[in-house]
Amino acid sequence: MLLIGCVALIAGCGSLGLWLAHRIKLRPVELRGCLMALALLDTEIVWGATPLPEAFGIVKERTDRPWQGYFAELQERLQRGESASIAWKETILTQKNNFCLKEEDWQVIGDVGKGLGRSDSREQHKQLELVQRQIALMKDQAGLWSDKQAKMWSYLGFLCGIAGVLILI
Repeated sequence: MLLIGCVALIAGCGSLGLWLAHRIKLRPVELRGCLMALALLDTEIVWGATPLPEAFGIVKERTDRPWQGYFAELQERLQRGESASIAWKETILTQKNNFCLKEEDWQVIGDVGKGLGRSDSREQHKQLELVQRQIALMKDQAGLWSDKQAKMWSYLGFLCGIAGVLILI
């Protein structure tokens, strides 16, 4: 019975560490998805001259989860009559829990909403390009950081389980 308890403790702590490592590794992937979504949005606004609700619908269809849900909610909010900047800000608040992004990531992504729908396509293009550059830098930094942190958390989970077993024995 003691052996089963020890194995369960190590497995539980180890799986918690692996889960945290997985969430850490998702951050650069989600930032890359954001870059792709913003590039698609930029293309629709500038070159396609697509109205924002339709542009969000197109981006929603061409992106993967969780960005798909993000742009689906944006499209719904605009179709209900909300302004683009308020819809962008409110969607961040409601969708934030579906992502593994940090608060500073959301602050940069939130900057996109400040110019959406308020200016001509050229100004929106400039705003989107600026945010894309910032996100690209964050993605590169997150890639380096996540590799180190994910390894640490996966090892730390199992080591904490082993330490717990040693303390209990």
